[in-house]
Amino acid sequence: MRLVTCASRWPRPVWLGQLGRFAIVGLAATLTHVAVALSPLQANLAGFIVAVALSFQGHLRVTFQVKAPQQYHLYRFVVLSLASLAISSLITAVGTRNGGDMRLVMAFVALIVPVASFFIARLWAFAIPGVTVPAPQ
Repeated sequence: MRLVTCASRWPRPVWLGQLGRFAIVGLAATLTHVAVALSPLQANLAGFIVAVALSFQGHLRVTFQVKAPQQYHLYRFVVLSLASLAISSLITAVGTRNGGDMRLVMAFVALIVPVASFFIARLWAFAIPGVTVPAPQ
């Protein structure tokens, strides 16, 4: 007699595992990002530089487990990272311009930017040329 478990009847979608790993790597990068105690824009830039190196390696190897040449993905990841920096810097500048609480502004950045980054990383930055990513089930 064969015992059928829920896991074998309904396999977990690939993107769900990627999302969990993305969150872990992203959390480590985000903690690095907000730990730097400088002015808001300096902290954003310094944290960004350190977090990009951690994020690229983590997402390449852990989140998306890419086996393709790294240089292809590195270029796209740099573009994604610079766009994320621009968006987070804009949010930081606008949010703190009139005396906004830096902690609340950074919390907002930490919620908005990673969600957008996950989908762009999955569908573009770490995608393999010619391979279509299956839609979430």
